[in-house]
Amino acid sequence: MKKIKELLFILLFASLTLAGCSVQSVKKDFSFSDASNEGIVILSVSHDLSGGRGTRAIFYMDGIPVHGGKMLFSLDDAFPGIPRGSDFADSYGHIIVMSLPAGKHFMDSWQVTIGSAAYLYPRRKPVPLEFEVRKGEIVYLGNLHANLYTGKNLFGMSVVGDGYPEVRDERERDLPMIEEKYPQFKGKVAVHLLPLGPWVKIFDEEMQTPASPAPLMH
Repeated sequence: MKKIKELLFILLFASLTLAGCSVQSVKKDFSFSDASNEGIVILSVSHDLSGGRGTRAIFYMDGIPVHGGKMLFSLDDAFPGIPRGSDFADSYGHIIVMSLPAGKHFMDSWQVTIGSAAYLYPRRKPVPLEFEVRKGEIVYLGNLHANLYTGKNLFGMSVVGDGYPEVRDERERDLPMIEEKYPQFKGKVAVHLLPLGPWVKIFDEEMQTPASPAPLMH
């Protein structure tokens, strides 16, 4: 019994720690302050239905959390250890509406966690997906989606074994949902998509330039 309590405590602590690093959407009544130097960025984060609710796609923004970066989850927790429901019927995920300081920002890495036993990540540093935030502007960047490949394990069960991240244009799905939740944004959202397609190019650290795609997963 003691060991079970210790394990639950560890899981709860880990979940709360991750939650503190995750990006949260602004309140429904958000409005810009004249004194603020911020803009609004909208995107959706998702993963294939084949991964189930126990899988999470995680995208890292502006560096790792210990250096001030943030994490964007396909499924946040409704309660520590219990993932929330999905905003979409064709995938697990949700829309994020975040306030960011004006200036340059970037998505710089990703991973996919599969329950508590396994995870997938790029073998080498991917080329960052850069974007710019302007004061008082509301922009839609697209959909960050984790495509997943499944196979059978030794017990004949279907499990996730591979996959890759992709940027999609889901404005027709996402923007009506945003305008319903944030009616003050209606007609004010500009579309500035991140580079569309699979996010598989790697960064050659010696040459400081993009290189050929690396193997997708470890």
